[in-house]
Amino acid sequence: MQQNPALLWTIEELKAELSRHPQVKGWMISKEHVHRRERYFMKDRNSLVIDQDREVDSQSLDARIFVFLTGKTNRQGEVSKKFFQSLPLQAQLDTAIEAASQTDFESWNLPTETPTDLPLLETADPRIAEDLEACITQLSQRIQKSVEKGRPSQFNSAELFVSVHHRESHNSNGLIHRGTQSRAYTEAAYSFRKRDPQGEWHSDEYMSTRWAVSLGDLTIEELFDETAERAEASLLLQKPKTHSYSVLVDDEVLALLFNNLVSQLSASNKYNGLPFLEVGQDLIEGAHGDLITLKLDPSLPFGADTTALSDQGLKQTSLLLVEKNRIVNTSTDQRYGSYLGFTPTTVRGDVVILPGKMTSNELRSSEKQVLEILQFSGLFADANSGTFSSEIRLARLYDNQTGDITYLKGGSLSGSLQENLTGLRLSKELAKNAYFSGNSGQGRGYLGPKYALLSHVSVVG
Repeated sequence: MQQNPALLWTIEELKAELSRHPQVKGWMISKEHVHRRERYFMKDRNSLVIDQDREVDSQSLDARIFVFLTGKTNRQGEVSKKFFQSLPLQAQLDTAIEAASQTDFESWNLPTETPTDLPLLETADPRIAEDLEACITQLSQRIQKSVEKGRPSQFNSAELFVSVHHRESHNSNGLIHRGTQSRAYTEAAYSFRKRDPQGEWHSDEYMSTRWAVSLGDLTIEELFDETAERAEASLLLQKPKTHSYSVLVDDEVLALLFNNLVSQLSASNKYNGLPFLEVGQDLIEGAHGDLITLKLDPSLPFGADTTALSDQGLKQTSLLLVEKNRIVNTSTDQRYGSYLGFTPTTVRGDVVILPGKMTSNELRSSEKQVLEILQFSGLFADANSGTFSSEIRLARLYDNQTGDITYLKGGSLSGSLQENLTGLRLSKELAKNAYFSGNSGQGRGYLGPKYALLSHVSVVG
């Protein structure tokens, strides 16, 4: 009988081959199986219809392999490689070991002990994990009701993904760990048409997206309402004037900026000569607004990066990194802890920021003019320099002297965390934010103020 090509070899066979190879020092193997349901919606006349309906079943296997380097002490080679179980193992393994032997890194070892007292974490919504089909049906019904609302704007399209990710890790120190994560994603697009004073028609489209780990955090109704309302405002626009503004940003922007900022609190940045903030330093020099308290929480229920273990097999617990603007800990993994003589700490988890004392409406009215960013065209944020910039897709300018509210579009906004967070003010309303890139194993999570007011941000009209 001919063997199924998908079953040419197993993880245990890969581990056995690695164990007996004299050049191999160690390894980290990660396997992921993804079961996903996808639906794409469109409007046909006056009815919402399913344009595409897909079920995807996929799996991937990645290995990071460490090898001894001939004639070199305290050095090792490393390579990360994707393996395919439908292809012969030996040729793939030989290629990986040869590639690793061409690299040269300072030697380090995986943890000698594997943790056994791991907590049970909420990483997968049981409703998604147990019945993917029922979930996508229920979410589709919620989309249907949202689209059926009478609005001046017109529904264009929507997307809905629901998936379950089963993962297992096998490290050469004996660690074997398995876990499951659920994910849900929705996207809505609306357009608006309006005739100008000359009788000419104009139209524009506005699109919004949301990620979540649990169904309770997937705010479909809010997303569709917000997208439709902003589509209606997308033609009532002026271009911003070149000026320095107090800028109000939401949790989506804050999640990106603060997750980037965490890299400057990591031992890897110190070792690699990248911007690094030492314990005892101020996070933001000269800060006089709401002082930031920040931690990594790998145990947050249904967080984007909730996990009991790091990839290297270290137990992950809540880690306070910044307390009232003062750096109190360094995020350190096994590798860079070994290099620098630091005790390993937590390197995974959602970023958690303590809230401020003002409501969002108080923040909007706290300065003579406040520019609220509703959406960037595509925010670029440099984790090393702390700078950020983007074209403004849609914004509201609050003139608190006249009471006027003006919608704006276009112009380039740019800033720096060290400069624009000095007078930071945070809302007391909280928001939970999740983001995933493709089928990546690690998400970006945030729990903190829903809004923040940044000071003296440059906008070029």
